[in-house]
Amino acid sequence: MKKNYSLSVFAFVVFGCLSFYSFGTAMMDYFLLYPSRFFVGEREFVTYHKFLESAILPISVFPFLFIILLNMVLLRFTPDQVPKWLLWTSLVCLVLDLISTAFFQAPWNFELSAGKNIELMQKITDTNWGRVILESTQAILVGIMFYRNATPLYRSPVSNADQQ
Repeated sequence: MKKNYSLSVFAFVVFGCLSFYSFGTAMMDYFLLYPSRFFVGEREFVTYHKFLESAILPISVFPFLFIILLNMVLLRFTPDQVPKWLLWTSLVCLVLDLISTAFFQAPWNFELSAGKNIELMQKITDTNWGRVILESTQAILVGIMFYRNATPLYRSPVSNADQQ
Protein backbone atom coordinates (compact mmCIF):
# COMPACT_ATOMS: atom_id res chain seq x y z
CA MET A 1 0.00 0.00 0.00
CA LYS A 2 1.48 3.36 -1.06
CA LYS A 3 1.90 6.00 1.60
CA ASN A 4 0.02 9.26 0.99
CA TYR A 5 3.00 11.66 0.99
CA SER A 6 0.93 14.86 0.89
CA LEU A 7 -1.17 13.83 3.89
CA SER A 8 1.96 12.79 5.74
CA VAL A 9 3.73 16.11 5.19
CA PHE A 10 0.63 18.21 5.88
CA ALA A 11 -0.20 16.30 9.08
CA PHE A 12 3.43 16.52 10.19
CA VAL A 13 3.68 20.28 9.67
CA VAL A 14 0.38 20.93 11.47
CA PHE A 15 1.39 18.53 14.25
CA GLY A 16 4.74 20.25 14.70
CA CYS A 17 3.36 23.79 14.65
CA LEU A 18 0.56 22.94 17.08
CA SER A 19 3.01 21.11 19.35
CA PHE A 20 5.15 24.23 19.67
CA TYR A 21 2.04 26.41 20.09
CA SER A 22 0.71 24.09 22.81
CA PHE A 23 4.08 24.01 24.55
CA GLY A 24 4.14 27.81 24.59
CA THR A 25 0.63 28.18 25.97
CA ALA A 26 1.29 25.53 28.62
CA MET A 27 4.49 27.18 29.79
CA MET A 28 2.75 30.58 29.95
CA ASP A 29 0.03 28.95 32.02
CA TYR A 30 2.42 27.16 34.36
CA PHE A 31 5.01 29.91 34.85
CA LEU A 32 2.86 33.04 34.56
CA LEU A 33 -0.80 32.33 35.29
CA TYR A 34 -0.39 29.74 38.04
CA PRO A 35 1.90 32.00 40.12
CA SER A 36 -0.23 35.10 39.45
CA ARG A 37 -3.20 33.49 41.22
CA PHE A 38 -1.35 33.92 44.52
CA PHE A 39 -1.46 37.72 44.08
CA VAL A 40 -5.16 37.99 43.26
CA GLY A 41 -7.31 39.11 46.19
CA GLU A 42 -9.95 36.91 47.84
CA ARG A 43 -12.88 38.92 46.42
CA GLU A 44 -11.54 38.96 42.85
CA PHE A 45 -10.23 35.41 42.81
CA VAL A 46 -13.38 33.55 41.74
CA THR A 47 -14.01 35.96 38.85
CA TYR A 48 -10.34 35.79 37.80
CA HIS A 49 -10.24 32.01 38.03
CA LYS A 50 -13.50 31.53 36.12
CA PHE A 51 -12.17 33.76 33.34
CA LEU A 52 -9.02 31.64 33.10
CA GLU A 53 -11.03 28.42 33.13
CA SER A 54 -13.33 29.67 30.33
CA ALA A 55 -10.36 30.49 28.13
CA ILE A 56 -8.44 27.26 28.69
CA LEU A 57 -10.57 25.02 26.42
CA PRO A 58 -10.21 26.88 23.12
CA ILE A 59 -6.67 28.12 23.76
CA SER A 60 -5.02 25.03 25.25
CA VAL A 61 -7.20 21.94 25.60
CA PHE A 62 -8.64 21.60 22.08
CA PRO A 63 -5.28 22.13 20.35
CA PHE A 64 -3.67 19.65 22.77
CA LEU A 65 -6.28 16.99 22.00
CA PHE A 66 -5.83 17.62 18.27
CA ILE A 67 -2.07 17.11 18.67
CA ILE A 68 -2.72 13.68 20.18
CA LEU A 69 -4.97 12.82 17.24
CA LEU A 70 -2.39 14.03 14.72
CA ASN A 71 0.34 12.07 16.51
CA MET A 72 -1.75 8.91 16.00
CA VAL A 73 -2.34 9.78 12.32
CA LEU A 74 1.41 10.22 11.87
CA LEU A 75 2.02 6.75 13.24
CA ARG A 76 0.07 5.51 10.21
CA PHE A 77 1.40 8.08 7.72
CA THR A 78 4.96 8.57 8.96
CA PRO A 79 7.19 11.01 7.06
CA ASP A 80 10.18 9.21 5.55
CA GLN A 81 12.85 10.88 7.69
CA VAL A 82 11.06 10.43 11.03
CA PRO A 83 11.68 7.21 12.95
CA LYS A 84 8.51 5.76 14.46
CA TRP A 85 10.14 5.56 17.88
CA LEU A 86 10.13 9.38 18.00
CA LEU A 87 6.41 9.43 17.26
CA TRP A 88 5.69 6.69 19.79
CA THR A 89 7.72 8.50 22.46
CA SER A 90 5.91 11.74 21.65
CA LEU A 91 2.56 9.98 21.97
CA VAL A 92 3.54 8.46 25.33
CA CYS A 93 4.47 11.93 26.63
CA LEU A 94 1.19 13.39 25.38
CA VAL A 95 -0.96 10.60 26.85
CA LEU A 96 0.79 10.69 30.23
CA ASP A 97 0.30 14.46 30.26
CA LEU A 98 -3.38 14.01 29.42
CA ILE A 99 -3.82 11.44 32.21
CA SER A 100 -2.12 13.73 34.74
CA THR A 101 -4.28 16.64 33.63
CA ALA A 102 -7.56 14.71 33.63
CA PHE A 103 -7.10 12.94 36.96
CA PHE A 104 -5.17 15.48 39.01
CA GLN A 105 -4.60 19.00 37.71
CA ALA A 106 -8.03 19.67 36.16
CA PRO A 107 -10.08 18.46 39.16
CA TRP A 108 -7.91 20.48 41.54
CA ASN A 109 -8.28 23.56 39.33
CA PHE A 110 -12.07 23.08 39.24
CA GLU A 111 -12.05 23.13 43.05
CA LEU A 112 -10.58 26.63 42.90
CA SER A 113 -13.80 27.87 41.30
CA ALA A 114 -15.29 27.83 44.81
CA GLY A 115 -12.70 30.29 46.10
CA LYS A 116 -9.07 30.99 46.75
CA ASN A 117 -7.28 28.13 48.47
CA ILE A 118 -3.56 28.77 48.94
CA GLU A 119 -2.78 25.17 49.95
CA LEU A 120 -4.51 23.76 46.86
CA MET A 121 -2.83 26.33 44.60
CA GLN A 122 0.55 25.35 46.04
CA LYS A 123 -0.27 21.65 45.54
CA ILE A 124 -1.13 22.34 41.89
CA THR A 125 2.09 24.30 41.39
CA ASP A 126 4.30 21.74 43.16
CA THR A 127 2.88 18.71 41.33
CA ASN A 128 2.91 20.35 37.92
CA TRP A 129 6.59 19.63 37.27
CA GLY A 130 5.76 16.24 35.77
CA ARG A 131 3.68 17.96 33.10
CA VAL A 132 6.44 20.49 32.47
CA ILE A 133 8.92 17.66 31.89
CA LEU A 134 6.52 15.70 29.65
CA GLU A 135 5.60 18.72 27.55
CA SER A 136 9.22 19.88 27.27
CA THR A 137 10.30 16.39 26.21
CA GLN A 138 7.54 16.23 23.60
CA ALA A 139 8.53 19.64 22.18
CA ILE A 140 12.19 18.54 21.98
CA LEU A 141 11.12 15.36 20.18
CA VAL A 142 9.17 17.44 17.65
CA GLY A 143 12.25 19.61 17.16
CA ILE A 144 14.28 16.47 16.44
CA MET A 145 11.60 15.30 14.00
CA PHE A 146 11.70 18.65 12.17
CA TYR A 147 15.49 18.51 12.06
CA ARG A 148 15.46 14.98 10.64
CA ASN A 149 12.93 16.02 8.00
CA ALA A 150 14.86 19.18 7.04
CA THR A 151 18.35 17.65 7.01
CA PRO A 152 18.03 16.07 3.51
CA LEU A 153 17.15 19.52 2.13
CA TYR A 154 20.57 20.81 3.18
CA ARG A 155 22.58 17.93 1.83
CA SER A 156 24.19 18.54 -1.49
CA PRO A 157 23.06 16.22 -4.27
CA VAL A 158 26.70 16.12 -5.44
CA SER A 159 28.49 12.97 -4.30
CA ASN A 160 31.91 12.92 -2.67
CA ALA A 161 33.44 11.51 -5.88
CA ASP A 162 32.14 14.48 -7.89
CA GLN A 163 33.68 16.95 -5.42
CA GLN A 164 37.25 15.59 -5.88
